[in-house]
Amino acid sequence: MKLSYLLLFAAGMPLLACAQADQAMPAAADPDAPVAPLQYRSVFEDHVAAKEPARSPDKAWVAANRAVAGADGEADKHEHGGARQ
Repeated sequence: MKLSYLLLFAAGMPLLACAQADQAMPAAADPDAPVAPLQYRSVFEDHVAAKEPARSPDKAWVAANRAVAGADGEADKHEHGGARQ
């Protein structure tokens, strides 16, 4: 029973679409034809700037390099031309 209603509905939809009133389209060559106004919305309208980090990236890398090299500062000696052991 439900299947027959579904089939009837599916068959009737194109008939309803054909029954709608035709809307007169203005001629494409008519310069005075009414057109919908343009609506512009910037993609950056909702943009929120990122917060500045607490310390600059170069200082973060220096601290990370020191942590990897060890707390004794061997990396600084090699980096600045100190004597290698």
